[in-house]
Amino acid sequence: MDLVPRSTNIPSATTGYRDQNAALARDLAPIAQIIGKPVQPQTMKGDFLGLEVDAEHLVAVCRFLRDQLGFELLSCVSGVDMLDHMEVVYHVRSIVRGQLLQVKVRIDREKPVVDSVVSVWPTANWLERETYDMYGIHFAGHPDLRRMLLDDDFEGYPLRKDFHQVPLTVKPRATTQVDPNMAVSGQFQQQRLERVVQKKLGQGMQERLHPGTPTFGHSAHGPEDTPQGAPEK
Repeated sequence: MDLVPRSTNIPSATTGYRDQNAALARDLAPIAQIIGKPVQPQTMKGDFLGLEVDAEHLVAVCRFLRDQLGFELLSCVSGVDMLDHMEVVYHVRSIVRGQLLQVKVRIDREKPVVDSVVSVWPTANWLERETYDMYGIHFAGHPDLRRMLLDDDFEGYPLRKDFHQVPLTVKPRATTQVDPNMAVSGQFQQQRLERVVQKKLGQGMQERLHPGTPTFGHSAHGPEDTPQGAPEK
């Protein structure tokens, strides 16, 4: 049974984001019956609303958003490492409303577990797997929670802030990290590379560039070219 009839007075895109957000905020109010406290949506950067709910109420709230408010598309699931806790952020869209809504859940960092929403939006399947692959967040009830981007034997979760390379590698310093005078010295330069050198011009090329000018091996020699003591011809 529906908690509240779906609103038929949905503002069009021409009425502006403020009117749309105000209407959506009113429609979100019945969620208080699920979470046991008033709903306090916030306006996010980009002029859309954001809602934070407790992990135990996530699936129920998501079903309300889909069935009562028409948010039929889950477009993104993201993890956030806040050092002292983890967050899972969901972005859902309503094609009828033409609106985007953010739902955020805070979970424990040492045991990052939250219920899967695959039963609400099937697109959560791969989205939750990717979040698990990068952050190590476990989605309880997921039908096939396993890595999808990294190898099965990969150790760690790359997008967590405490992640280190496995095994830890030490890379040589770049030349930009040394003194500029040392960086231009020979020991920091690449060796055994081919270099473009100026091509030497042969006799034929000299003759074409400077026609009539005596070149080496030319039969016409001036008086200064005659060896000393040699008879003149």
